[in-house]
Amino acid sequence: MNSGRKITVTNHTKKDGYVIFSLSILDKGGNKSYKIYVSDDDYPIKDPNTTQEKIYKFAEDEMVLWLKDLDNNLPKDKYRILVNKGKISTNDINSFLTVQEKSSDLVRTNVTISAPLFEWAKDKAKKEDTSFSDLVSRGLLTLKNSDKEVLAWYKEQNAYFKKKLGNFGSFEVFHYLPDGYEEFTSDRLMEVLRQSEIRRTGWPIGACLTGDDMRPRPQPDGIKAEYEPEDYLKLDYWYAKNKGEFYFARNLESDSGNGPAKPNTVLYFDTLIWRVSESLEHCIKFYTELGIDEKERIKVKMTLDGLNGRSLSAWNPGRAFSLRHYTCGSDKSTWETTDTSLKGLQDNLDETIYDAAKKLLVMFDFFVPNKDVVSDIVHREYRKSSLKTYET
Repeated sequence: MNSGRKITVTNHTKKDGYVIFSLSILDKGGNKSYKIYVSDDDYPIKDPNTTQEKIYKFAEDEMVLWLKDLDNNLPKDKYRILVNKGKISTNDINSFLTVQEKSSDLVRTNVTISAPLFEWAKDKAKKEDTSFSDLVSRGLLTLKNSDKEVLAWYKEQNAYFKKKLGNFGSFEVFHYLPDGYEEFTSDRLMEVLRQSEIRRTGWPIGACLTGDDMRPRPQPDGIKAEYEPEDYLKLDYWYAKNKGEFYFARNLESDSGNGPAKPNTVLYFDTLIWRVSESLEHCIKFYTELGIDEKERIKVKMTLDGLNGRSLSAWNPGRAFSLRHYTCGSDKSTWETTDTSLKGLQDNLDETIYDAAKKLLVMFDFFVPNKDVVSDIVHREYRKSSLKTYET
């Protein structure tokens, strides 16, 4: 078993029913230190004459598995606990050990959990006057299925939108908090959605209108809105869930009829840069206004659909001429983050915009946009725009 990283087991001790391994991993910034706690019941090496080499090999293999769970990224938590056939990651080992003294049946299922679950469970246990163990068990079940449930919800929204839109191309954005356990009230969510609008375009992402027929509608698990304006767009749709998931989809502007292009013939390169930039800025503002910790992980996905047979073009005629010989032979193009936090997205916004643009446009005959051109569109056009043409 090999992670490709240099792992060194530096020490192991036995204390309070655990075998504790100290490890270090060589990284470009120096050595990173971690500890793996293995409960007596979960420790597979029972022979007292086992060599240190085999004992340390066990610890190294567990570290490799930890890295594998994180796609070979270094853990942000410093401790990994193997207990009751489960695996828990945390930065607060003392809190865990204190809680475990009161809840011997803490973990009953083979999944990995992280520190936010502890905070969620402790807070919720107080409010519901129940045991920490019961809450963690329920939290584990939620966590075990959370990604599957979130992705199933995403597919439902995509299918609904595509059926309603019909035979046109679309741009969609989807983001959520993979480690989030907080649930927000609909009132709070509505307030945050209004504050998150970025009015640099004629029709902002996540637009919150107030007219009787156009205003967002409450749902059992969040808020959604659906717009079919006569100008600008054919269909605009978004859905925000109370646990922080956000889905947005809109037809491609080149299919709206509000310009020289015929529907289903081209993709506007410069307009896409605007949409990518606005989507990421809206994402940052949405989670910032929700009060999400800047270290919280965020997953973002963008998709272009209905591309097959289109040529690359631009809303700006000066750019369109040099692009039209690039065509797309695939119907869909997707970009998504790998492992980023809210702060990481903020600190690397321009690089992320460029990376997303490259991945979304590569299906057009391996087209790679010039970085200076993308920067020019973002800084000179998009960020200096302040259009406020839609009616609330």
